[in-house]
Formats: sequence, C-alpha cells, structure tokens
Amino acid sequence: MSLREYHKRWEFDLKSSPESLWPFVADTNRFNRDTGVPRIELENGKKRLRNARRKIRLSIYGLPVEWEEQPFEWIRPSRFGVERIYSKGPMARLKVLSQLTSKPDGGTHMIYELWATPRNALGTIAIPLQLDLVIGPRLRAAIRKYDEMAASNKHAEPSSDSQSIFDLQRLASLKEKLIADIEATESSDEKRAIAERLTDFLEHGDDLAVSRIRAYKLADDWHEPRRLVLEVCLRATRIGLLDFQWDLLCPLCRGPQESGHSLKDIKTDVHCETCQIDFTVNFDRYVELTFRPNPAVRRVDMQSYCVGSPHWTPHVVAQQLLSAGDKRELNLPLESGNYRLRALELQGSQDLTVSPEGETSAQVTVSNNGWSREALHVREKFSLALKNETDAEQLVILERLEWSDQATTAAEVTALQMFRDLFATEALRPGEQISVGTLTVLFTDLRHSTQLYREIGDAT
Repeated sequence: MSLREYHKRWEFDLKSSPESLWPFVADTNRFNRDTGVPRIELENGKKRLRNARRKIRLSIYGLPVEWEEQPFEWIRPSRFGVERIYSKGPMARLKVLSQLTSKPDGGTHMIYELWATPRNALGTIAIPLQLDLVIGPRLRAAIRKYDEMAASNKHAEPSSDSQSIFDLQRLASLKEKLIADIEATESSDEKRAIAERLTDFLEHGDDLAVSRIRAYKLADDWHEPRRLVLEVCLRATRIGLLDFQWDLLCPLCRGPQESGHSLKDIKTDVHCETCQIDFTVNFDRYVELTFRPNPAVRRVDMQSYCVGSPHWTPHVVAQQLLSAGDKRELNLPLESGNYRLRALELQGSQDLTVSPEGETSAQVTVSNNGWSREALHVREKFSLALKNETDAEQLVILERLEWSDQATTAAEVTALQMFRDLFATEALRPGEQISVGTLTVLFTDLRHSTQLYREIGDAT
C-alpha cells in the first residue's frame, strides 16, 4: 500500500540577488547543518554506483537511516535539486527543489519545495512533525541569515553549533607574536591590519570556513591585496598559528582528492573516485596551498552533512541527469568564455564558446557515436536543447574551462622569495618529478658560491 506523499512549499522575498545568494543556499553541506540535519557517513562499498550516486547513512534519535543519493541537478544561479531513495528508516523517498528568480525591482523571489514519502506508519507521524516543528523554522531562519550575509558581503559567520575547541590564550599570544614578526621585518600598517583580521577570523569564523582557508579568496572577501594576505598566512604558519597543506586537485571536478602537509608527501599519480579517472598532478594547476588553524589554537572537528553539492564544483554551471531517450531544454545565463559539455559516463566532450555574437539557441545530442568536433558558438543567454540517444541514463555536465584565479598554486608559492626564506626545507621527495607548464629560469654567477653552500646549506 502506497502512503500519502507530503509536500511543503516555502516562499521568500529577499533583498539579495540570485548570484550573491547562490554561494550560500547551494552550499548544501552548510544548509543541511543549519537546518538540523544530523551528520552523515558515506558507505565505502566496493561496488561503484552509476553517475556519482552515493550510499549514505545517519542516525536520528537513535534510529538508523540509509539511502542512495542521486546526483544533484542544477542551473547556476537559478535552481538546484536532489532526490534520495531510502532503504532504511521511516522515509521511502525525498525530493527537494530550490528556485531563485530575480525580481523586477531588485532582490530575489526564492521558492523551496520538499516532497517526502513515508515508508511506514512511523513515517506518517514523524515526517509532518519534523517538517512543521524542526525543518520549517530552521529553514526560514537560515534563509534570512544567508540573505543578510549576502547583502552585507559577509562570507563566514560563526555557527551556533560549532564543534571547535579553542585555546584563546594561545591565540592571543600568537597574535602578538605575528604582529611583532611583521613589524620586525617591515613597517606595514596593511599587514598588521590583516594579521588582526586573520586572528579574529580564526576565533569567530564558521567551522566550515576555517577548515580550508584559501588565502586569495579570503583576500577577495576582505577586499585586501592578495599577495599581502598570502604573506601574512605564511608568517602565521611559521609561528604556529596556522598549518598549511598541499591539496591535489582533480582536473575534472577540481576538488581536492588527496592532501599532504609537506611537498615530500605529494604523489604524482592520483585517482578521483567521483570522476573515475587517474591523473598526474602538475604545479601550475593541480597542486593548491591551503591553510587551517593549528590544532593547538583551534581544533576543528569537521562533520559532513551532504555530498555532491553544487558548491563543491563552482566551475560547473549546469548539471542534468537524463534518462535513456530523455529530452530537456535549458535556459542558460553564462558569462563570455570557453565551456565544455560532457557526460560523466562517456568519453569526449563538446566545446562551447560564449560571446555576444553567438547564436540564441543550440542543440546537442548525447550518443554512443561521440561528440561533434565543431564547437558551438552561443550568446550569454541562450537555450540549450539536450537529447540522450544512448540506451542508458547520462549525467550531463556543462563547465567553464577557465580555472579560478583564487587558487594559490604550488608553482606560484614556491617561486616566492618569502616562502623559500620561511620554509627552506619544503621540497619534493628525491627522484619525484612534477611538471610545470611555464617556467622562467635566471642564471647568475655567484662568487665564492661553493663556500656559501657549505656554510648555509644547499636548501637555504
């Protein structure tokens, strides 16, 4: 006997634009945490599921809940949704859809919908109570908070349920040491202000924000010079306020697949489980330096509340799951530049160029015969008709080819004199070779160089 499906719809009139709201509402890891979803665990089974599906479980009120998460679908920055099919717990199926529409007078009209189907009698009681008493109030509070943060250009407010453990006395001591270190080497009011702002961020920033700090993104959020923020972060690492790590990025999903605390820990051959590819890292693009608080200052207990979020792949502007024979038309707002259309389970891709002189519509057929070699030329706002002619479902991905310039790459960092001065021992394992796309070499002749190397060492 099929049980009644519950449907809830929440509507909001917000003052921020869809573009400024998207980084908050599409960060479903943060969104689920803020709306009361318990932390999740991934099932690491040997059987690979099609199109990036995941087996996930959690416990709520002591009751085990398990489900298969379907791939997220979205069109940035106007809509996203996901569906879950449950194998344990009071629910049989859950679907959510969020839509953001620009208002004529500015701001955003947001609609958030949820469909939940009970599995048993317990579900018919628990689901409406949870929706009305827990999820509804928390959802409204979260959306209002995100609107305020987007309107004020704030990117990391502290969470009320932070799991961090602080040593505020040590934080204050290292703050003074960092400022003294800056003043001893150079007189810079800008760097002193950045140092004070950094320590305030480490004390009050959200767990998710401080767990992986990207220096250039932090600089952009603060409207500070990127190089100055990076240099302060490097000095903060040297005195023990921060730790850094080298993240190895997948060339397709661009997410960190492995991390090392030293260049000696880096392996050149890496595997991405989501994209099912092996790749070789290079310093120009696939190795990024990130920071996090030193555990002696703030121990961040990171929890997962969602996987597959649009937030994890900001270069992907649209992702759609098409069943065999399915057709779909997408209205896409894109920026000028070069893009690629591909399917996760198929080889090859279709190139797109976006410019004001392009066409207003395009058609693409996904088939086993491969992709067209001729690039599509479309306008910034155009209609894309997709058709899946294969005999299996396909996860179709439209992504920007240009990489974000907010990544602090290994090639750039290791070329900085300050980095070499502060971390002279940072080097690859002997015999390990990593490619660099572009390299400028300056040859000089140092008098008495042999004596110099003997006195201070080769690395320095």
